[in-house]
Amino acid sequence: MQGSGRRSLPYVAAAILLAGVLVSATLILAPLSRSPMTVTEISVTTATETTTSTSVTTTTATSTLTSLTTSTETSTSTSITTATETTTTTSVVTLPAGCLPSQNHGYSSGTLVAGTSSPAIICVQVYWFNSTSPFVVNATSLLKIVGYAPSGGQPIDAAANFTVTASVDQLTLGGPANAGEGTVLAFAITAKAGASGTYQLAVQGAQLGPSSLWECGPNGDLVAGNGQPNYVPPGGALCITISGGESFSVPGVGYQVGAGILCYRIISVTNSTQ
Repeated sequence: MQGSGRRSLPYVAAAILLAGVLVSATLILAPLSRSPMTVTEISVTTATETTTSTSVTTTTATSTLTSLTTSTETSTSTSITTATETTTTTSVVTLPAGCLPSQNHGYSSGTLVAGTSSPAIICVQVYWFNSTSPFVVNATSLLKIVGYAPSGGQPIDAAANFTVTASVDQLTLGGPANAGEGTVLAFAITAKAGASGTYQLAVQGAQLGPSSLWECGPNGDLVAGNGQPNYVPPGGALCITISGGESFSVPGVGYQVGAGILCYRIISVTNSTQ
């Protein structure tokens, strides 16, 4: 199903109820058959300080002829000083093999299996264009694990069954310097001991679809243990088209995207080895 919509910072469709707390820590990856990839990520922070100074001057003059005349003159001057400081931080991050920016896995993450001894990996490339100010995003908040009780359809605390870590904690995107555009984030998902079930995995933001920008949800299933119980409700993903506003170009995409929209594409997914 498709429709049309417009939001400043869209998240997964309102019909999908999201829940869960994700844990941020140092990313630990299991050895893979290919060598990991080292990338440089840049974070830009801008701080503006405004100082207002007010000066008041009073002058009194007295003149004596046949009468005494006194005049008082008061003048007030105000000056405003604005100082802007921009700090750029560069960090080197090692991503798992397979997180190549040139790849495009598409919208769906399919069925991802997370073990207790080694993590499942999902790599996501993100953009957020804005010509005036950057946007700082908490990386782990971009990935949601949700589930619903088989009877009654009530949401459950699905995220409590997993530990999720990201390659960076925070990321600065957009602004006049186009900070961080196209950064690839790697998420490692490990099932906690005794966890079992099939859940839904959702990436927050608007998907860079083949012909237009989509807001969809969820992206796929996440399995722990033997996959039972099944906490995935019946029915497929609902997608709406996002458009409008100041437009920007994304490398490798044949259409333009609007400003102030967190856009993503899934680069790759890797199941747990244990």
